[in-house]
Amino acid sequence: MSAAEQEAARQDGTDQQKTLAVGFIGLGTMGEPMAANIVAAGYDLRVHDVDPDRTREVAERLSSRPEETPARVHPASDADDLADRDVIVLMLPTSAIVRAALLDEDGQLKIPLRSGAVVVDMSSSDPTETVATGKQLAAHGIPMVDAPVSGARERAIAGTLAIMMGADEEAAAERSAPVIEAMSRAIYRTGRLGTGHAMKALNNFVAASSVAATSEALTAGGRFGLDPAVMVDVLNDSTGQSFITTHVLGPHVVEGRYASGFALPLIAKDVRIAENLQRTVGHHAPVCQAVSAQFGAAEAALGNTDHTEVYRFWGEG
Repeated sequence: MSAAEQEAARQDGTDQQKTLAVGFIGLGTMGEPMAANIVAAGYDLRVHDVDPDRTREVAERLSSRPEETPARVHPASDADDLADRDVIVLMLPTSAIVRAALLDEDGQLKIPLRSGAVVVDMSSSDPTETVATGKQLAAHGIPMVDAPVSGARERAIAGTLAIMMGADEEAAAERSAPVIEAMSRAIYRTGRLGTGHAMKALNNFVAASSVAATSEALTAGGRFGLDPAVMVDVLNDSTGQSFITTHVLGPHVVEGRYASGFALPLIAKDVRIAENLQRTVGHHAPVCQAVSAQFGAAEAALGNTDHTEVYRFWGEG
């Protein structure tokens, strides 16, 4: 096959994938820009949020973007509006909310999906609950893929999120992958269903540990007379460097923005998931337990605020 024929075949495959009808549930801080990238990739999209006004507003915003085709974005007012979708993407706060969006208390489908549809949970869900929900969906012939994201809102907007994908059915992973690729720079295949969410929780535990450790260091250094801005510069040029020192504590603590876009209750929840996972596999994890306790105390005191506010909370102690 010539290069021209190979390119034509590739384009034909791409065009066939773009005929997939996609539904997106959960239009929050991350959900809206992720949905925007699905539309920008050329997919027919219906969006839904628990807030009807939010659903309508996001659909209107995405339709008004000059680089997209307005006719391809529609609000979904109820479950029946998503029944004809080939791929359903969820970006919701917890795995319990994911399950409630898909199944009723008796385990029956809330969205009467057609045969061949794939459910993709991109939320930061509990892996054990993901496996349970996946089994219930499979009983109705609907495969589930877990594909949580990392990269925060900045990379959600850019369409360069890192994706951790778990799936029991390879066909379901392959069918949904092109839609996921519209939002990502890399998809890491982690194994069976639930492993993506396990990896995400463990990643966020490591990130939270860095937030806790670096916050302690900056507080101690500041009390000793060090300039926190200089400390961050040194950390970023030394062995203490991490994503947290380069992208979080510098702009959102040293510069005083406290607006990373990642809510404190969400990171606290992710660390609890990691703690539970460690307990489930029989691993003694004192660091995870300590970090979970720290973030739990901060959440109890501060409530629903940006997670970088923990620096001020801990520093006052």
